[in-house]
Amino acid sequence: MTQITRRQTLKGAAATVGVTLFGGLGSIRPASAATEVTAVEWGGDVVNAMKKIEENQDKVQINWVLHQGGSGAILPKIKATWPNAEYDYVAGWEGSFNGMIKEDWLVPVTVDTVPNLADIPQKIIVKNANGDWMAVPRAIGGIYFAYRKDISPIELKSIDDLFDPSLKGKICWPGPTQSMMLQIVALALHAGGNEHNTDPGWALMKKLAETGNIGRVGVTDTDFTTSLTSGETVGGFYSEPQLTAVAKSFPVERLTKNEGLPVFLYQSGFAIFKNRPNLEATLQFVNHSISPEMSSVYAEIAGEAPLNVKAKTPDSLKHLAFTPEEMDKYVYVPDFNEVLNQQDAWTKRWENEIAPLL
Repeated sequence: MTQITRRQTLKGAAATVGVTLFGGLGSIRPASAATEVTAVEWGGDVVNAMKKIEENQDKVQINWVLHQGGSGAILPKIKATWPNAEYDYVAGWEGSFNGMIKEDWLVPVTVDTVPNLADIPQKIIVKNANGDWMAVPRAIGGIYFAYRKDISPIELKSIDDLFDPSLKGKICWPGPTQSMMLQIVALALHAGGNEHNTDPGWALMKKLAETGNIGRVGVTDTDFTTSLTSGETVGGFYSEPQLTAVAKSFPVERLTKNEGLPVFLYQSGFAIFKNRPNLEATLQFVNHSISPEMSSVYAEIAGEAPLNVKAKTPDSLKHLAFTPEEMDKYVYVPDFNEVLNQQDAWTKRWENEIAPLL
């Protein structure tokens, strides 16, 4: 984990958004001024968005800590120190949330404790076996194939195109700590398997590694963004925030509605931890973060579509808007419990079978 200090304020249109601080908090008592909360977030535009949200209130001061690798990579670190939690909230998604719920680390949330949850679709809220709400969603993003149209030697239309010789060294591919290894599930689906039968995906992964087309293995969000921005690579498999900054300057083709190229949707949100002294301040900040105004700010900067129904969705995120028919046709919803349970085995398989070929 890498701890960082506050960066300079990100400039842009979002800076002009007006905010009402911690309005309508119901039964939550106000936190004292500048209460310190330790929060785990991703880097790049995601943490920039959250710093902008922090700047638009004065009740809480955030001690920012960055994820290293995928969100699931933090689970062993937390387990090693439990029950002495080091973090007030940890940003994550369905996969990592399910792991935290199994360990019974999290504080349940309700509309009473996080009032803005009333404007979040309930069906997307992660629940435990008893139906309790166990995480606070803030936005929805995608994990999918994409490429830069201006520099790619070919038009990517299918997974088979990844094997084209013209893409030698031009593909950026996630490492084993990225994207919950859904890249292997995507290959497995193409080859007739799924998350429960990934052997076809591993066979295809091995063939792709042997082509030499993978020029960069991404370990952090910055790896993906820098590689695509610099033109070192032209395309690959990405999660939403990794493309946001690139798409502001270059023509990025997001392949979210192409048959044969599965897109995985995920929610980004907050897991709030037990055994922490500043629970009320954490709940207040989380509630502030998912307000309509701050949800719009987050969407503009981080590049994930807001879940608050009263927030404005930028035109730049229309690729994440699906009709029910499109959802059935293009979006694949994996068994996240299976995906999570297989992380260690899949990581070892990557290191033993794939890494030596790269």
